[in-house]
Amino acid sequence: MKRILILYASVGGGHYRAADGIKKYIDENYKDEYKVELIDGLHYVSKVFDKLVISSYVKMARYSPKTWSKFYNSGANGKALSKANSGVQRYLSHKLYELFKEQDPDLVVSTHFFMTDEVINLIKKEKTKTKLAVILTDYASHKFWEKDSKYVDFYFVANNQMKYTLAHNGIDENKITVTGIPVRPEFNMKYDREKTLESLGLENDVPTFLFFGGGQYGMSDSSAIYKGILDVNDKIQMIAIAGKSEKTKELFENLASKSDKKVAVLGFTDRVAELMYASDFVVSKPGGLTTTEILVSNKPFIIFSPVPGQEEENSAFLTNNGCGYRIWDYSRTTPLVEELLSDKFHIEKMKEMQKHIAKPNSTKEIVEKMLSEI
Repeated sequence: MKRILILYASVGGGHYRAADGIKKYIDENYKDEYKVELIDGLHYVSKVFDKLVISSYVKMARYSPKTWSKFYNSGANGKALSKANSGVQRYLSHKLYELFKEQDPDLVVSTHFFMTDEVINLIKKEKTKTKLAVILTDYASHKFWEKDSKYVDFYFVANNQMKYTLAHNGIDENKITVTGIPVRPEFNMKYDREKTLESLGLENDVPTFLFFGGGQYGMSDSSAIYKGILDVNDKIQMIAIAGKSEKTKELFENLASKSDKKVAVLGFTDRVAELMYASDFVVSKPGGLTTTEILVSNKPFIIFSPVPGQEEENSAFLTNNGCGYRIWDYSRTTPLVEELLSDKFHIEKMKEMQKHIAKPNSTKEIVEKMLSEI
């Protein structure tokens, strides 16, 4: 039985969700042929470094987005990469070697560039003969992913623009496959909209907004957007997901109590695919996996508060391709949403372009490609 090791880093939830989607597909379709392990690689090699990375990212993104933007853009010019691949990375790859001795993988799948770098360090030192597959989990490429590409066997990317960019930057085009970003199987399922809404105390024939309150770390002040949607004159209702933040949940409940709109406020939930299916609009930051789930679900996407760097580039991709509607000025949320609700042509065109961009079979295509060559 061949062994597959899937590594992610929990800097945001998207890297895990992509990795989990791959594992679930292999387990469901090839459980007798492949043994799959899914591991938070950064946490495994160093709990201290894991906390440091996550804390630094969250603080920069929340309190100093300009600092994060500078770091991200310096990486695009190659300046940050030497720091990322310093002695710290070599130390981490040494720790990772303990896992490789135990697992002896035939294939490693990485959904985060930290883990890619560590595996490459082991390959360079001939401490593993594994094949390496890299899944880029955003809608634009970055230099972080491109270093030492000769040691990578597969690159899986979200769109043709990324493929051309990687090839232009010197990566062998034969290694690059445009598959889309992997989603978990539940996003390709159908649900009973009426029952879902009824379970939340909502109505079946009312436009429903699914509102995400700012991501895993609550990195955006989403209350202005949230209140702006509740203030529209049209009859609407909302499902608001506050995630793990009790403070955000209490805020959403308080604002909902002052509105005449029906609102179901939820904390962390594993029903996102079902809730997205039952909704008419999704309001969220444009994280790579959230964006993919929205595209596959074919729901008009209202974008707010992208983190500088990856999410800004995701937002640009979506708006440039007519797949998303970005709110720049929070104070104008109410009239902008009212305009969108009245513009059926715009809504249909957005959904049409999403179908053109979305790749609902991405997980299957990635797995089939990898397994055919190991």
